[in-house]
Amino acid sequence: MIGYFSLYKSENETYAGGFLILNEKGIPVSFKYTDPVKPTRIQKIIYGNNLKNYFAFEILTNKDLFSPHDVEIIFTDDKDILNYADIEKTIIYLIEVNSDVGFGVKEKEGVIPIDENKSLKFYSTKIVDSTLLKKIRSYAEVFDLLEPFRRLKEALIYICSSEEKE
Repeated sequence: MIGYFSLYKSENETYAGGFLILNEKGIPVSFKYTDPVKPTRIQKIIYGNNLKNYFAFEILTNKDLFSPHDVEIIFTDDKDILNYADIEKTIIYLIEVNSDVGFGVKEKEGVIPIDENKSLKFYSTKIVDSTLLKKIRSYAEVFDLLEPFRRLKEALIYICSSEEKE
């Protein structure tokens, strides 16, 4: 199973985190999210610029998000999370780059070509071995690895906007 984690901050500073779990073919198996949270003034003062990362850490260490499905990899769309997420799972930040660079990895970062002109560049919380790299590449051959982030963000926007209307 593959996990997608994203943290959304609305215009009125409400945060919601979501965890979308897909099978190896890119089909959703589970979607879990946090209720929208509006930080208090004291949280904003105490955490300062680390507020978003604090919320991400709290969500990622919440065991309820990972059950009943176990995930091999967690992809994220926020590179900062790599610096604050200290969990046993491998978290990978993915971005698309224009290049014809070859397939490769160097410890915690690498490149996976997806077509003639585009590649996926990634950064990881753990050293990526050849087995994990091959799995990521095989997933990329089956479905667009970045597309689930669009669905996840749209769901989190909906969750935050629904909460604001109540």
